[in-house]
Amino acid sequence: MPRFSRVFPVALLAAVTISSSGCFLVAAGAGAGAAIAYTQRGASASVPGSVDAVFGKAQSAFNAMSINETGQSTENSGATRRLVGKNGDNEITVEIKRSSDEVAAVEVVAKKNVVDYDKDLAKRVLDRIVGK
Repeated sequence: MPRFSRVFPVALLAAVTISSSGCFLVAAGAGAGAAIAYTQRGASASVPGSVDAVFGKAQSAFNAMSINETGQSTENSGATRRLVGKNGDNEITVEIKRSSDEVAAVEVVAKKNVVDYDKDLAKRVLDRIVGK
């Protein structure tokens, strides 16, 4: 019990410090899988899996959501892949970049035109890729 009384205040202080900076939720979500965050143009997350595995999940998400694939590309010897599709007036772009052997950074952007973005649609696509 004495050890708990020494460790608990330190852990509590660390949690309060991290949560006050807004990083606690992202850190907690990262440990549990992929924490999805809104970006200026869409949604992003770190997703467990290789670039190729996550790319396959993105293609499955497009199929499940009736998004017609219009293009794809591979750059940097496969470290970056892009999938582009269309759903009604929206063009959806999924960019997947290697973060490590086991994790890929994914950003999804859904736009109607040059200035109008649909962050909710981007998040729904990313939710499907992540498996939520």
